[in-house]
Amino acid sequence: MFTQKQIALLALFFLVPLPTLLSQIVLQGTVTDNGAEYLGNGAEPVANALVTLIDQEDPRRSFNFLTNKQGQFVILIQTGVEKDFPAKTSDFHLLQNYPNPFNPSTVIGYEISQPSHVTIQVYSVLGRKVKTLLDDFQNSSGQVIWRGTDDEGQGVSAGVYVYSLEVNGSRMVRKMTLVDGHHNQRTINSTHATASAPLGNGGLHKDAGDMYTVRINGENIETWEQRDLTLTENLVLNISVIRTVTDVWGNIYRTVKIGNQWWMAEDLKVISYRNGEAMPNVTDANVWASLATGAWCVYNNSPANFSTYGLLYNWYAVNDVRNIAPAHWHVPTDAEWQILIDYLGGDAVAGGKMKEAGTAHWGSPNIGAANESGFFALPGGYRNSTGQFSNLGSDAYFWSSTESNSYTAWCWALNNNSSSIERANHPKVNGFSIRCVRD
Repeated sequence: MFTQKQIALLALFFLVPLPTLLSQIVLQGTVTDNGAEYLGNGAEPVANALVTLIDQEDPRRSFNFLTNKQGQFVILIQTGVEKDFPAKTSDFHLLQNYPNPFNPSTVIGYEISQPSHVTIQVYSVLGRKVKTLLDDFQNSSGQVIWRGTDDEGQGVSAGVYVYSLEVNGSRMVRKMTLVDGHHNQRTINSTHATASAPLGNGGLHKDAGDMYTVRINGENIETWEQRDLTLTENLVLNISVIRTVTDVWGNIYRTVKIGNQWWMAEDLKVISYRNGEAMPNVTDANVWASLATGAWCVYNNSPANFSTYGLLYNWYAVNDVRNIAPAHWHVPTDAEWQILIDYLGGDAVAGGKMKEAGTAHWGSPNIGAANESGFFALPGGYRNSTGQFSNLGSDAYFWSSTESNSYTAWCWALNNNSSSIERANHPKVNGFSIRCVRD
């Protein structure tokens, strides 16, 4: 039985109706990388990716969510007013949490018609404040996460809880149920807002359309988009995105996981070192042949070859202390190349698994080419020690960072007439392609 004091506290909350005021759809899922697309040893979750859901009937109506460390997202979509709730204009709405019941965390969505000070708090059914989730000025609608903890970070026990939204002195409350609580367990996870849902003019009480665009973007991932997604009921949408890396000049490269290694899936195109210092473009054959410092060139000095085949670099550019690779990446050692080759089955067959299939770029017959690894090796040719260009369309040469002797360094070569890959040492002045591997 409740005491008179407890009844009075409960009355503060239950004088406000608690039924579901708004019908809603839940879109949830997980964003992972392309680590399992080819021959990688498994995909990994993508944290802090921005998931955007756009109503195609009214693009002003969009919903955003940043994925958590597990790559998970949850978006609550208001689809209209329930029939048992009078369609009364209001400045704000508190949505039912999802999931409910829940363990260990739940998402609470709210909508405001104009920038306002927003307070969201969790209470026990006895009226004791458990947690303040948000107490700040907000420009637009949004969501917060409650992870079943109090203001001290201690886990709370299972049971029914009341959560309230207060905007400009007015309050709305709802109930939720935590199952299998984690009483007295401590957590340091943030509970503050991790998502926003700007509505645009007329967003509140608007019936949502059924057709949406989903977009995923973020740091070091390729933007993913799906249009014409029909949402008429709760949906789980698991998405795989391609990891990328960006060099100091802003060139963006796709990457691929092969075994435990992450490799660039394109040839390097950068024209300066990581610190921004320029690297010379040497076109003259005699000057190239006499170099003992880093330089780059385009095959045959033809800009038309740049976008497809990238650049050719001498080994001095590889070995320069200013570093040619993007941050957190490096030119692979000879040993790292060997790890890749061994994972692909050895020298005799690895080349075919690395070469782009077909003859769009490789000359016929392009033996064994299947690109099973996703490496997408292209025949960029090379520049020899006399400064002459050769073998575009038939050969690909890739530098390692490992020196062979004072005059040569180790490289790895592919050819259109073989499924193998060859390890060789060549003059450091030669111009070869570069692929980088992640640290």
